[in-house]
Amino acid sequence: MSDESLYLVKLKFQSGVVGGGSMEIQFAVDPKTDALNGRANGHIQEGTQHSPQFTSSASGHMHATGYNDITKVGALTGQAVVSFPPPAIGSYLSPFTASFAVDNQWNGKGSFSVGDNTYQCKVSLID
Repeated sequence: MSDESLYLVKLKFQSGVVGGGSMEIQFAVDPKTDALNGRANGHIQEGTQHSPQFTSSASGHMHATGYNDITKVGALTGQAVVSFPPPAIGSYLSPFTASFAVDNQWNGKGSFSVGDNTYQCKVSLID
């Protein structure tokens, strides 16, 4: 019997584009199956006067790569609730996806999509 147990990872996805989106995603990793389950929170269309926010539960898988500096790749999917702050109050459901390619310190590149909005991002570990 293995003594490997779930562990928690928290990542920041930051777009380098003005008006791009950002998010934080926190997920549990099952090292036996490489299954991921977690929650994402973020903004789309940052820099606009009333930037929509989103939150999403997500699940997926991660795999070891064997490539030089990129040691892990992963992808998660879910349904996001997108909310508008006042004065444009309202919410709607939208498909959510996120993917990443990172090194052993969980730093690298990734992307996330909320509906039609897709952002290429720098990914970094949050302590």
